[in-house]
Amino acid sequence: MRPTLRALKLVRTIYGCVDVGCPPSTQGSANDNCTLAGRSFPYVGITRIPTGSEALAGLTWSKGFNITDSRERMFGSSYYLGSPPGLDLSNTGACAIFFHGVSRSISFETDPPTDETTQGTCNDAMGSACVDALTARARNLDIGDGASSEEVCARLRDDLEENMDDACARITGGSWRNLTTVALTGDGAPEPITSQQNASSNCWPVTKKQDDLTLVSDYQVPGGDLIDDAYNAMWAITPILTLFYPNGEDSLVDAADASLSCVKVMGPALASVDTMNNGTTEGEGGAASLSISGSYYSVLVVLISSLISFIA
Repeated sequence: MRPTLRALKLVRTIYGCVDVGCPPSTQGSANDNCTLAGRSFPYVGITRIPTGSEALAGLTWSKGFNITDSRERMFGSSYYLGSPPGLDLSNTGACAIFFHGVSRSISFETDPPTDETTQGTCNDAMGSACVDALTARARNLDIGDGASSEEVCARLRDDLEENMDDACARITGGSWRNLTTVALTGDGAPEPITSQQNASSNCWPVTKKQDDLTLVSDYQVPGGDLIDDAYNAMWAITPILTLFYPNGEDSLVDAADASLSCVKVMGPALASVDTMNNGTTEGEGGAASLSISGSYYSVLVVLISSLISFIA
């Protein structure tokens, strides 16, 4: 029996274009084109931030992947914070650390392995002991009085780089490398996408369309010409450590709240779905059925050769 869209949603930890309705690309019948404030992505992925605070419920991380060809080929990943409308973090310190250096050494265990549709949590990809060690290190960080979010984030990054938890040694090779740190609040913190910036958008990659989206980080690496290079870059898993801590009388949290989210872009492309029949069929209860056309590699070849997008 074909998997139903309803069944897929029940078990999902990461959502993709099929879930958020990415428009089809005009350059390839099997590809999507999610354009968001001047950036275009053939694939996106969205996962929630597993915070323990009720006041922070609904926060998400979204990732978009693209390939650009200007002077040289680049593989690009953009990361967006999704937040409920009206969420006020002005008196709450917050920062995010992106663990790009371990993307090649972690995976979601699936049988059989399918990098396009595989999903899970950081417990699956990194091991629960490593996740517990990292979140405990963040919660126990000596924040100090009067420190800015930028200073706190740098302090946390330094603590991670100078101390290796045994539980994480297997996936790091002995040290954390290629960490990107971004302060989410305070002076100079990224701001939500405005309606003016959104005028060119045809896509809003978040599961609740009323939520705000904030571009937090762009990660660009030189890209090779081999199919495998694009394949590995496209389906890479990015762990993101998100820390919130009290920074004023009206803070949303009373104590440090740290969590790890593992996000990747998800297939299939909505445009590659042959059928999405809402009619009731036996055994499916009327849920939409999915049939994926073609092989992944044929789609990837089209992506590399014809779906080159330019970041504005």
